[in-house]
Amino acid sequence: MHTTILSHQALFRAGSESNGCTVAERTSSDFLINGESLLHAIVKADGGHDDFMGCFVKGFNAQNETTARKLKLLTEPKNPVLLYICPECGDIGCGAYSAQIVKTNSGYIWENFAYENGYEEPRIIENIGPFLFEPRAYEAAIDRAAVL
Repeated sequence: MHTTILSHQALFRAGSESNGCTVAERTSSDFLINGESLLHAIVKADGGHDDFMGCFVKGFNAQNETTARKLKLLTEPKNPVLLYICPECGDIGCGAYSAQIVKTNSGYIWENFAYENGYEEPRIIENIGPFLFEPRAYEAAIDRAAVL
């Protein structure tokens, strides 16, 4: 398995209001794998919609710090980790994309990407990953993505 470069870009969802329905404006971090949007790759492989926000969301500093610790496996292991969540409420019940994260001597590995909703068995997404990240570069990329 070759080492992969992890970075991020801003993921912006415009807010709107129409016929009494309000859509929340959100700015979050979209992970880039070797410069390509992970969200777009997952959606293309899964065939679903792309109305998700990244797990790091502007204005939610405490949650972003907690998520960064999860992605670096510094908290009680709870795998899989949610990478993309509902842009309205962040609840898994609306649907989320996740990955298993493992740390080995070679680095961090993201694998077993899945669509989850919390009440059905996760649906594994084929042809995504696994991705191996060099530990120091990975941790620095997570820290940069968490600060919006």
